[in-house]
Amino acid sequence: MSSPLPSEDALQALRARFSRLPDPRQAGKVLYRLDEVLLIAFCSTLCDGESYLDMEDFARSQLAWLRTFLPLEHGAPSHDVFRNVLMGIAPQALLEVLTSWCGDLSGKHIAIDGKALRGTHSAEAGRYLVHLLRAWVDDYHLSAAQVVCEEKSNEIEAIPRLLGSLQLQGATLTIDAMGTQGHIAEQIVEAGADYVLALKGNQPSALQAVSAHFKEAESASRMAPLHRKSVSLELSHGRCEKREYTITEDLSWYHKSWKWAGLQSVAQVRREVQRDYDGPPVEEVHYFLCSFKADVERLASLVRGHWSVENRCHWVLDVTFGEDHCQVRDRNAAHNLTILREMVISTLHRHPAKISLRRKRKLASLDPDFRLQILALLHA
Repeated sequence: MSSPLPSEDALQALRARFSRLPDPRQAGKVLYRLDEVLLIAFCSTLCDGESYLDMEDFARSQLAWLRTFLPLEHGAPSHDVFRNVLMGIAPQALLEVLTSWCGDLSGKHIAIDGKALRGTHSAEAGRYLVHLLRAWVDDYHLSAAQVVCEEKSNEIEAIPRLLGSLQLQGATLTIDAMGTQGHIAEQIVEAGADYVLALKGNQPSALQAVSAHFKEAESASRMAPLHRKSVSLELSHGRCEKREYTITEDLSWYHKSWKWAGLQSVAQVRREVQRDYDGPPVEEVHYFLCSFKADVERLASLVRGHWSVENRCHWVLDVTFGEDHCQVRDRNAAHNLTILREMVISTLHRHPAKISLRRKRKLASLDPDFRLQILALLHA
């Protein structure tokens, strides 16, 4: 069966988006157009490239193929060209290309989570890790927004900036315990969205009240009808995992519920994991604040779905793309590279082949026909 032709409209649309970005280079001293450099960087990343040198090697070895849709009047760019462009371009400008691929967020689950770009740390130069906060939408396999946390700060200061950059009406957000703050809950509700906030030791009084309630209810066997429960069992990767979800909208016992804007229910999730036949099961109990009524199926879907940002984004970036081993220390360049990687992740997911993303990248580097199949599925 013949391979589909590359989508010229999609390629040209991406090239046009790249061409409209502000070019940081000095006018009159530019041999390679910005759209040429960024499109080659994207294709190199798609084809298993991880560094500036990989981009140069890809451009040189695939020059004839690249010239089917790029002029490249001066031949293949060197690794210095790629480095200078990715260091100079504003990440927020490139991020707008990525987020333009994201559709309407109404009805979508947005998982908020952070990731450190470990290669950016340099004790000698006094550089701190670049810590990136994502609003991940698993339905689209990409981020709806990203912000960089300020140096020496945690995610609490960055989450409001991230939320403020999004149109959240009708969406549901899940955030780990760092984001379980009264002002963050208020911002989400005011934006017309729902939340599921993990409750841990950074909110000791709320944690104590909620955990004590569930323990008392369990010991008194008072779960129904005020508490809704669901149990699931999963066998995978040599382990057995049982999850028990319990949620209640009865907050009459919680006299400080007013501190959490929009709070309508609280939940308990008990995980029991059996990793081997002989050892005892390991049990974990987690608690959550929710801004919707007691819907146990919705709760289970959101709690499980939150980890998609780790499994389908952060893990993929580290294992498939080698992000943790990338030694690019410039903050702009490091951020721009992770944006390109995420664009590639979304594009690879659109190809229907039932193989790993790693294998898709390998095949794209070896087989121009397969590469064209993937490019034919670019977001227009």
